[in-house]
Amino acid sequence: MKSLAEFLSRHPWLYVVFAFALLIGAWSTLISIAAKHSPQVIEVKR
Repeated sequence: MKSLAEFLSRHPWLYVVFAFALLIGAWSTLISIAAKHSPQVIEVKR
């Protein structure tokens, strides 16, 4: 585990990459759940 901490301390930009990947994963999960549970379509008559 110490070698992983040393590796990340030498390459701090990996934190940004991991955070960005986590953000993309969260957004894709949120959008897929919202698409599955979309509201019922109501037709508007004029």
